[in-house]
Amino acid sequence: MAAPAYAIQIGSAQQMEDRPVSIDPGPVVELSGPPTNQISVSAKSVFVSESCVSQVKAIAAKTGTSATQSAKDAAELCSATVTITETAPVMATVAEVKAEAVRQGLSEAETASLLTATATGSIWTRLWTHTYWGGSLVEKHTGRTYWNGTHAWIASATDPGYHLCHSEGGVAAGWAVTVLSCTAPAAGVVADAYYRFDASIAYQGSPITLQVGLHYQTDRLGGVTAWQVGG
Repeated sequence: MAAPAYAIQIGSAQQMEDRPVSIDPGPVVELSGPPTNQISVSAKSVFVSESCVSQVKAIAAKTGTSATQSAKDAAELCSATVTITETAPVMATVAEVKAEAVRQGLSEAETASLLTATATGSIWTRLWTHTYWGGSLVEKHTGRTYWNGTHAWIASATDPGYHLCHSEGGVAAGWAVTVLSCTAPAAGVVADAYYRFDASIAYQGSPITLQVGLHYQTDRLGGVTAWQVGG
């Protein structure tokens, strides 16, 4: 399998159709072993949550907060940036693939076929971090995805591939975060790592709640599409 060529698209569900951001990652680093710490791609999308703005306006109207102040508060609470960083794609090792075969309960013949593909450089992997940053709320999900030209997949946190939500490095000053979903996609044409969370904060004595979903999707050729829903 040739070295993967791909571009990231990132944005909200609405932005994806109208204003996708496409980034050329440059040359692929062809290495054996675990992914390096080299960052090959970084992308971001900036947006405003209309649901949050509506909640701020409604509370401001009840409390007599001025339009100028409520607009300032809405800008602070409701504006957010979603970013992605990735390591350069690398070829998977035999040890990694053996562990993956055991986790998936593959037969001896299936394992042998997978190992043959590994030996010929057909299985690739990368590490990634997908971050939601809105004011004092920083939520992350991180993972490691594999692909081989026909399938893409993520394993559990204890195996070579993984997907971790509400991960280390997040900040929630004044916010209460509830994790609702954190998927670990099985092998398919695409592997969609989905993180769904709610975040609440008090504004003028009343709660404001954000309902956020982050998708980081890898296709069978290593192409990446990421988007955010809710907010």
